[in-house]
Amino acid sequence: MKQADCISSGITKECHVIKVAGDETRDATVEVCTESRVIFSLNGCVVGDFSITPLDLEAFAVGYLICEGYISSREEIEEIQISLPCISVTTKDGKVPARDFSMNSSGGSCRDLLPDGELPPLPDGFVVNARTILQSMDKVNDYSAIWRRTGGMHCSLIVDRNGVVVSGVEDMGRHTTVDKVVGMAVLKGVSLPDCFLVSSGRLPVDMVAKAYRAGIPVMVSNNAAFAGGIEFAKKVNMTLAGFARPPNMTIYTGAGRILFS
Repeated sequence: MKQADCISSGITKECHVIKVAGDETRDATVEVCTESRVIFSLNGCVVGDFSITPLDLEAFAVGYLICEGYISSREEIEEIQISLPCISVTTKDGKVPARDFSMNSSGGSCRDLLPDGELPPLPDGFVVNARTILQSMDKVNDYSAIWRRTGGMHCSLIVDRNGVVVSGVEDMGRHTTVDKVVGMAVLKGVSLPDCFLVSSGRLPVDMVAKAYRAGIPVMVSNNAAFAGGIEFAKKVNMTLAGFARPPNMTIYTGAGRILFS
């Protein structure tokens, strides 16, 4: 989004600051990101309370429910109501979720990621060229217009095996970019098992779990993966790569899905 559009829609605002350069100071005006509180309810039960960039909220609602394992498809949703700070979703089955997990401001949870839990592995079959992955990292910058002006955003992309970006979003939180980008792809009818996910954020277990629940076999970041995320990816047959900064990357798990020809 352009600066004027972001400011008029409340995504960013102007802030008067003092710039310091060595021993010199000057008055300046900079663009900064805003944040909104979201209280997320599913069938009348609060399942999340966190901060978010007030943008792409329908996609966020769909993606959050999929990435946290509450639903598996858009067709399960009966109604989405958005009136910040509240997002309320009703599903067709009306099932009230169990309250056996801790909610946090990042938008991620580990409620079904216990070490001894049994989770079905993702299937083999999807492969992607290493060059396609590295080229996709350059496209993160194309979808990071607000970050370039403010330095206050993360970005995630869903990319198909041919390197075509099928959805891309920015948000103040790395977890919520994954929710939004998955939701946007789902609303477009994209087959997520035939795509890979690119993120600008670090990869702890709850980030990797979001991609797993969405059925995405490959997750890549220009940043580091954590031990918990790596172990989880091994467990569920996901491909995980970090420090993807052309021409380099580090593959932690599932190297068989990445082609080098």
